[in-house]
Amino acid sequence: MQLAFAITEYFPFGGAQRDFIAVAKAMAHRGHQITVITAAWQGDFPCGWQKVIVSKAQFRTNHARLRALSDTVLAFQENHTFDAIIGFTKMAGLDIYFAADPSFVATRYHGIKKCLPRYRVYAQIEQQMFANKALKVFFLTQDQRLQYQRYFSVAAQNQQMLPVTVEPEFHYDPVRYDAGRRWRQEHQPESGRQVLLFVAADFHTKGLDRVIRALQQLSSEEREKLALWIVGNGKQAKYDKALAALTGLHYTFWGGQTTTHHFYFAADVLVHPARKEAAGMVIAEALAARLPVRISSVCGYRFLAEADPASRILPVKNRVAALAQEIRQISRMPLPLSRGQGGNGISRRPRADFCADQIEAWLR
Repeated sequence: MQLAFAITEYFPFGGAQRDFIAVAKAMAHRGHQITVITAAWQGDFPCGWQKVIVSKAQFRTNHARLRALSDTVLAFQENHTFDAIIGFTKMAGLDIYFAADPSFVATRYHGIKKCLPRYRVYAQIEQQMFANKALKVFFLTQDQRLQYQRYFSVAAQNQQMLPVTVEPEFHYDPVRYDAGRRWRQEHQPESGRQVLLFVAADFHTKGLDRVIRALQQLSSEEREKLALWIVGNGKQAKYDKALAALTGLHYTFWGGQTTTHHFYFAADVLVHPARKEAAGMVIAEALAARLPVRISSVCGYRFLAEADPASRILPVKNRVAALAQEIRQISRMPLPLSRGQGGNGISRRPRADFCADQIEAWLR
């Protein structure tokens, strides 16, 4: 089959981007022809695939760029160019949507925001997409599915709940754990510090500023017991100055990483006070490695943390103060910090294989 995969932009380190490339590669491996529709591509482009670039240089705003992408996808659908168009960003004209984000209409389109051009465009695109009654949707969590169902009707046979899946190298075993601790000693040789791990492509959305504000509430002596590792290709300069002012703290920006499992085994706790998180693959990866987590209640995968006695879900109110108290307690614990019990029901089967099976079933 001739399949198109659409995403606003591709870079190697984002959660939705990782799912996008994995599913597209799984379909290519099964013999399907792949075309990518996007506004930007970072990294190597797979041999044999076709590329349709909607240049973002033509547009002054992100919502204008998304509208142009959506119009491009809609034109391809109307011309029956592809057997199916599979989107990892909301766009009119999709045949299959991988719901990597919460519903925009449900969470963002309220009050005065309805009058702003960017909000109107995002809402209109989401409404256009779901106006297609044949649209097939992959949902990440039950909460997310119910959220969309409150605003849009998706027939039961056109929706699929995805299992929580994490690649085998993230799952705890003593050999991987010991290797991670040795790697930690090579890169964090000073003793007596608990390592807080923060992993995100978008630092603001996932709450790095909240982590910093929580650390500001600690004393210098408490921060001397801590190290903060920041993994991701977010905008570092914005946070560097604030972190440098935190006396006693040791922090490291690791940049984007193609492999991250060793960080989960090397660290002592994952901090993820996200503002928005439809699911949270980093939460699943951490818990698969039995790394305790401190996460906000908006995270779709919070139910995984609920099953781990060593993990905590931050309250909706005063979450920064609650995170500060959690980190303060961590700073006083003896090394090494005990591992958690992990999340129940995390599969080792690649999610891309599950998606590929379902896409072929839908298209048959």
